[in-house]
Amino acid sequence: MPCEAALSALGRGDAGPLSGTSAHEPPGAPLGRSAQGGAGPTGGGTRPAIRPILGELAACLGRWSGWNGAGRRSKRKDPAAVTPDAAGSADPAAPPDSRRASPLGAFTQADDQCSDGHSNRASRRPGAATDGIPADPADFADERVFNRVAMRVHAAQRRADRALRRYWDAAAPGPPSTWQEVPPVPSAAFKDARIAADGAERVFRTSGTSAGRSRRGEHHVASLGLYRAAARGAYRAALLAQADALRLAALLPSPGDAPDSSLSTMAAFVAEEPEVRGAWWAFDPAKGVRVDVVRDAVGDGGTPVLLLATAFSLVHLLDAAGPAGLALPPGSRVMETGGFKGRAARVDRDVLYARARDRLGVPEACVVNEYGMTELLSQSYDGTAGRAPPLADRVHRFPPWVRVHALDPATLRPLPPGERGLLAVFDLANAGSVCHVLTEDVGIVDSAGGFRLRGRAVGAEARGCSLTAESFLEATAARRP
Repeated sequence: MPCEAALSALGRGDAGPLSGTSAHEPPGAPLGRSAQGGAGPTGGGTRPAIRPILGELAACLGRWSGWNGAGRRSKRKDPAAVTPDAAGSADPAAPPDSRRASPLGAFTQADDQCSDGHSNRASRRPGAATDGIPADPADFADERVFNRVAMRVHAAQRRADRALRRYWDAAAPGPPSTWQEVPPVPSAAFKDARIAADGAERVFRTSGTSAGRSRRGEHHVASLGLYRAAARGAYRAALLAQADALRLAALLPSPGDAPDSSLSTMAAFVAEEPEVRGAWWAFDPAKGVRVDVVRDAVGDGGTPVLLLATAFSLVHLLDAAGPAGLALPPGSRVMETGGFKGRAARVDRDVLYARARDRLGVPEACVVNEYGMTELLSQSYDGTAGRAPPLADRVHRFPPWVRVHALDPATLRPLPPGERGLLAVFDLANAGSVCHVLTEDVGIVDSAGGFRLRGRAVGAEARGCSLTAESFLEATAARRP
């Protein structure tokens, strides 16, 4: 089913990820990343088929310590790694239900057969584990393990969300046997339908830069503990490697100003890391980037600074710093995310990094790009700050519980490695909503699962996204209240 045809099955909408990179952007912030939202649970009762999975995934993903420079799992033990507590949670702040050590039977039992007759027996292979989610997240690099868990999560999501079930039934001729066969839900659907397999502990909202504030997508996140576990290993490996002490300066609204911003929430997770010696929130929703707050973060210059910014807010800081610049201490690093969706001004990434070098004193190897979306709980990075390769050689890589593939925009069929297409991401951390998400970003995926971004969908590619979204709304007849 092509891209406009999917929104019709659920509800209608536009736009997901930002041009060439992250789509979660704080409201009113100088770029377009998603906004996290709300407070407290918003979704009635929990679904028993999903709740145990969330706790197990949080415990598993919290053990991840990242990739090394060669794209393999790091063997170095992270002294600050998230470890499950006695109750089985990767985050002591996680909801009590997700902290309880869940009986794996609740996850595996009856998953061979959905209530609507869809079978998952095709995911059972000789020798495959039958005890649910693996203890070591590196095991997800094994395609058999990943597919087995993906099929079980998919079955649980089918049972829990009637709208998703209608969409999948309309979009596919039969039940899937692999994760690639699960029809992806377009990111635009998050603007028009409530997509949730469980109640929401928090609602994250997109920035609405392209379709307006009234057309913001919503991601109903069942477990903040799972979000933290999914994000932490990757950002520690990409941003905190070889750092004993850092000061955090965020060109983002504070979590208090933007409780529905997924990016601000992730920055708050980073602020709590043991290496961070203080956090300065240098974006005012009414005034924009606060250069004076960044100067406060620099202080006497004795401690390196970790600068978190959207691409657009980084441009604003560089403009405000002027020719004299604002020198950050040696060892400082920058994470930039997002593109320029909905903005009149655009800056090439090589130009942006050169300006960061000239005005902040941060070399290109210390600036990394993060790719993420409000609609996904996992992120990818294109390098390790301090050791990042030249821009032309960079490849984004997700952690092992995520798969990304390029699809033909007209047919949504998977393309061979090396061919340009619409990126679709299957993120197991999205167990509480929907795992397989069709983005509006274009890219090229290599044979090892790394990908290079090639910007936003335009022309025929964009029409493909729109058709999938229409199909989703038509099949589900669902619209968000």
